[in-house]
Amino acid sequence: MLWLGKKPAEAAPAARDAIDPAPLPLALDRAICARKLAALQEESAQAADAGTGDDDAGTAGLAPFLEALTRKHELFARLLAPEALGTIDQEGLDALLETVFTARRRLPGAFQGLDLDRIAAAIRELLYGEAPLAERLEGFAGALGVKGAKEARAAWDFGAELLHYREPVQYPLMSRWVWDVNTMSGALRELVRGNDTMRNIPLDGRPEMFEGARRDIAGFLSEEGYYRDVPFLIDLLLAKAYADYVQDMAKGVGVFAAELGARNDPLEFVAKMLGIDPHRRGGRSRAKRATVH
Repeated sequence: MLWLGKKPAEAAPAARDAIDPAPLPLALDRAICARKLAALQEESAQAADAGTGDDDAGTAGLAPFLEALTRKHELFARLLAPEALGTIDQEGLDALLETVFTARRRLPGAFQGLDLDRIAAAIRELLYGEAPLAERLEGFAGALGVKGAKEARAAWDFGAELLHYREPVQYPLMSRWVWDVNTMSGALRELVRGNDTMRNIPLDGRPEMFEGARRDIAGFLSEEGYYRDVPFLIDLLLAKAYADYVQDMAKGVGVFAAELGARNDPLEFVAKMLGIDPHRRGGRSRAKRATVH
């Protein structure tokens, strides 16, 4: 196995979904990866030194991020076990949606009025179905019964995170913010040297491509001496790359900047993208639901 040292709890790869990493048509730049990793470490350390009293991810170095992602994995492993899916209730579904940034913004409203058994069946087919992995992920939105292009894209992200955080060793993170083949944007683009002058980034949307990119980043982390919690460190590095891009694009755009957090803090958006940001005051849900009049 590629992953050395401590593995996420209960990660048992399913042989039927073994993903052969595809060679990347262009390399992810080691120097860019090193700068992103160094910035993530420095910003985390600065937040810890600031003594804000905030116990959430990003305030005491990388450890709280890794701990939060481990807790997310444990939640997904528990709720998405084959025997648990048969009895999943609205509270359990909400707990999953809470931790997926685009899904908690788009899907709660789309799920209103849908039969919970249908949603559970769609999740079961995605995770345990016999069709090829790419087909299952592609068909997930239709199986859920959501309508609308934005909702379908959110359903893709939800499905990608269900796969990855249930089995972080087995599945790469295939969310659109990691790479969106339709817009040729995402964290992977930000790790390619000279990406700002490229009209075309020749990366596709196959699971094999995501796995190839993940193996490439894992190789970089190994060279830097990181052998523990590698799947989650990769998630953090990707989120940092995308957060920097979004922060750059959002400068001067008030409404967009507000979506990143009140402090316009890159670490805050890293936590949001990974679904490990704190709940709202009073423990209120972060999921956006349709207003009932």
